[in-house]
Amino acid sequence: MSEYIYDAFISYSHQDIQQARRLQRRLEAFHMPRGLEKERNGSAKLKIFRDQTDLAGAELQTSLEREMKAARYLIVICSPAAAASRWVNEEIRYFCSLGRADRIVPFIIEGEPNSDMPELECFPPVLRSEEVNELLGVNIHEIGKNKAFLKVASVLLDLRFNRLVDREKKRRQRTILVIAGIAAAVGIVTGALVWNNIQIQKKNQEITRENQEITQENKRLSSEVYEAVKTAIEQKTQIDPEDMAVLREYAEAGNTDAMVMLARCCYSMNENLEEAFSFMLRAAEAGNTEGMKYAGLFYMNGTGTPQDPGKAFQWFIRAADTEDADAMAYVAMCYEDGTGVEKDESKAFEYYAKSAMEENEYGLSGLASCFARGTGVEADPAKAFDYLKQVAEKTGDPYSTFNLGMMYKEGIGTEEDPFKAYVCFRDAAEAGFVKGMYMVGWCVENRYGMDSMEKIALEWYARALVAGYEPALQDVERIKNKMESGDAE
Repeated sequence: MSEYIYDAFISYSHQDIQQARRLQRRLEAFHMPRGLEKERNGSAKLKIFRDQTDLAGAELQTSLEREMKAARYLIVICSPAAAASRWVNEEIRYFCSLGRADRIVPFIIEGEPNSDMPELECFPPVLRSEEVNELLGVNIHEIGKNKAFLKVASVLLDLRFNRLVDREKKRRQRTILVIAGIAAAVGIVTGALVWNNIQIQKKNQEITRENQEITQENKRLSSEVYEAVKTAIEQKTQIDPEDMAVLREYAEAGNTDAMVMLARCCYSMNENLEEAFSFMLRAAEAGNTEGMKYAGLFYMNGTGTPQDPGKAFQWFIRAADTEDADAMAYVAMCYEDGTGVEKDESKAFEYYAKSAMEENEYGLSGLASCFARGTGVEADPAKAFDYLKQVAEKTGDPYSTFNLGMMYKEGIGTEEDPFKAYVCFRDAAEAGFVKGMYMVGWCVENRYGMDSMEKIALEWYARALVAGYEPALQDVERIKNKMESGDAE
């Protein structure tokens, strides 16, 4: 025992900090079985180390490796949050590198080990790898919190589990007898104090109720403050330092939504990009879908962190598993181009289709492209046209609108319609799309789609009417009558 300072090092996701604290307190307060102190060289208490920071990089190397070397066992608080935590995985990997893989104690508080459902997996990757032999986790839901604690204590003390369970039963029986004896001794005087106790209890209940009301009010006010700051930031073109300070306070307190917003604000101002990435990654590791999606984008673009398409894809796929439509489209793009993952056109089509089902513009555009080019599916110009039309009408995206104009012009997936082609080119040009401007010039020069000047006039009169200019009504009716009578050019 002399070569170790600690009996165990607790590794955990900071999302599970309460369970880690509780386990540490119970282990350090545990009373040793009689005579065991001598075996432990006079040490009557278990010594447990629990990291109380969220260190990364060099800090992890310099601060934690020393403590892990000094720990005889590694207790891993296992949950879906721990399974997603990069730092928990690195701590386990380092402990294994010390040759102590057989001294890892998984303490399962939520989820399932080696689950077929990713969202239920509670073991970090190293515990599921060949680096660690099959481990029998201590699951509080299977044997109960008290027995799970005793199981961990028996491992740390090198004792048979049943010995501690029997000892605990006898301790409880002695406690019950002592309490019963005390109750009998004071029973005589209790009657005289009953009335006073009732009054005291009523007063305590009133105080407790008032405290609960105050706590609820504070929570409500705190939530209102955050929502007010969030709304203010969303409505402003320039972010106030005071709003950023409040946002940072909530982010540092563990609000994952605030972490994402703070990171996005830093990105929009092109300031503190490393910090922006750090907060976004924390939100992602805590299970925030927006955090996962943007962590992927940060990795993909090298924003605040070295560019890493592989990690970008991993975050995209995790966000896509939550049915996020944008993330599904990002996964499809990665599969289509072979970015961060092996190229797979059939999977690209599959994820574009999932995203399009949510009427996502990226999914619809991607699906249109797949049907146009035959990417992962048999080429189908008519379907490509239908999906591209949905994108153009839904978003007004000039690129999609221009391409829709080209399909009308060339008769791809639809009948050739010069007028509709001209309208698409003009809309794209008005949105600033250069190729749209060029094609409008071409249409005017060649009178393509402009054979009926009345049709174009009717469209603009109708626009003026919709915008509230009532005199345009008579012109709309006049042009319609002219076209119906066949007098139009």
